[in-house]
Amino acid sequence: MDFFSLPYLALILCYVFFYFYEKSNQQSNNKSIAGFLCAFVFILFFGFRGFIGSDWFNYENYYSEATLDVWTAFDYEIGFSFLVKLFHDLGFEYSFFVFFITLIQVFLWHRFLKRESYNISLAYIVLISCFPLLIIDLLRNFTAILIAVQSIEYINKNKKFKAFLIILFSMSFHLTGITFLLLFFLKRNYFNKKVLVILLILGIIVYFLQVRFLDSIMASVGRILGGRFEYLAGTVTESDVSYGIRFGILEKIFIFIVVLINYKYIVNNKIISPIYFNSFFCYCFIQLYFSTSEAMINRFALLFFWAYLMILCNLKDLIKHSELRKNVVLPVMLFCFLKTYITFNNPLYRYTNTIFSKESYYDRALIRDEFYESKE
Repeated sequence: MDFFSLPYLALILCYVFFYFYEKSNQQSNNKSIAGFLCAFVFILFFGFRGFIGSDWFNYENYYSEATLDVWTAFDYEIGFSFLVKLFHDLGFEYSFFVFFITLIQVFLWHRFLKRESYNISLAYIVLISCFPLLIIDLLRNFTAILIAVQSIEYINKNKKFKAFLIILFSMSFHLTGITFLLLFFLKRNYFNKKVLVILLILGIIVYFLQVRFLDSIMASVGRILGGRFEYLAGTVTESDVSYGIRFGILEKIFIFIVVLINYKYIVNNKIISPIYFNSFFCYCFIQLYFSTSEAMINRFALLFFWAYLMILCNLKDLIKHSELRKNVVLPVMLFCFLKTYITFNNPLYRYTNTIFSKESYYDRALIRDEFYESKE
């Protein structure tokens, strides 16, 4: 039996060692050293990855045909398109482009963590185990998100123009970056607890009944706009795949309830800012209300992954009960190990590294095709 998740489990174990080293002496420079080690290992592992995941196929095809001499309607995200065309025209292989993009991502991610978190190693553990789709498949999205979250620093300082420019720049890598304009509103006040409870109950009902209300909304908007828009609305709803009922939703509901139970303690002591607090709930609500739309989950819920990650990494600080607080990190780590094993244990994630060998495009494309054919 193939054990595809083994390299990823070894990676998580490596970060666990970094975590204990980081926490071994809070007064020393252990955090800086651990942060450097985390970034370095991440670049080695993911920056030099082979054709793992699924979307490499589309990105590689786009890269192979890209040139600065030709711009089409598909190049509307000009920041990403420019980089692709530039690197291709300079003669670099796709694997080097992936390495360069990973460098940018790690720089932005590390800058964000240094400013917003004191659990750098744990943040890497949660990122790898819970959000592999972002790291491996969504090159544009992940880069755009990491650019956009840099705006939080300036939003909190009320430097709105700088924050707006950063968000605008993130849109040049993926247009969903426009969603981060919501942060200007999410920073104002904590969501009301009673409203959160009501929305949670309704969300659970919608989730388990798998209500496809998004289809009705899209169809109505299409009919109102008419013409081409009506056709596009129909194709989106027909082609969209449902995430369906999954075990992972229990984890999100559980964390949601833990935060709600400690709502008064968190808000009164301002343990976490409204931006993170409210964005966390946005992530959970999209997961609950739009589980019938894979596109909504992948394109919009993941925009708020950083808030969910920050809540999970700082869970022990959000719990009022001191005895429970002491024993939170171990269950989080065990959960991440389990999540890593389940997520990565399929042929799409058979790990290869370009430092050691050059992988066959056609062999990997065949594995990808066979995997999706087995799912039909």
